[in-house]
Amino acid sequence: MTTIFICGDPKDTGFTLLLKNCLSKTYRITYVTNTSVSQWGKGYELLALEIIGAEAIETESPVFLLKKSCVPDFDFPVNGTVIAFSENEEQIKALKNCAAHVVTCGFGKTDTFSYSSLSDDEVVVSLNREVTAFSGKKIQPLEIPLEIPQGTDIYSVIAFTALRILLDDFDSEIGELI
Repeated sequence: MTTIFICGDPKDTGFTLLLKNCLSKTYRITYVTNTSVSQWGKGYELLALEIIGAEAIETESPVFLLKKSCVPDFDFPVNGTVIAFSENEEQIKALKNCAAHVVTCGFGKTDTFSYSSLSDDEVVVSLNREVTAFSGKKIQPLEIPLEIPQGTDIYSVIAFTALRILLDDFDSEIGELI
C-alpha cells in the first residue's frame, strides 16, 4: 500500500475529485479526512489522508501532494516524495531544506512537470526531465494530453499527473502513453 498525504486547505477539493473520479478506476483508495472515511475503486491499495499539518510521520515511502496554497510547517521524512507547486514562493521556500525528494509542478520549463499547451478544457502536461517511478522504472520526458475536469485547476491536474506517473499507473490511459 502507498500512503499519500494531501496537504493544505480543506476547501480546495481538486485532488479529492481527481482521486475519486480518475485514480479510483485503477486503484482501491481509502480516503480519510478529519470528518469522514470513504473507499473507492479496486486494485492496488492507496491510503489518502487529507491533513493540514503533522507532528511526526513514520510510514514507508510516503507521498505528499501539496495543494497550491499550502505552506508546510512540518518536517518531511527523508524517504518521502513531495509534489509541490513551484509558483507558490512561500511553499518552495518552506521546502528549501527538505530532506525528502521534491518534484516541482508549475507553469515553467524548469519544473519537472509543466504544460506545453492549454485551452479552456484541455491541457498537455509535460514531463520535462527523466523521473524514476516508485517501481524503479525510468520515465523519459513526454507529453500527455488531458481534459481538465470541472472543479479542478491547472496545477491540480499537473500535480495529479505527476502522482500518476510516479505511481507507475499502467492500467490507465496515462499508462498507455508511457
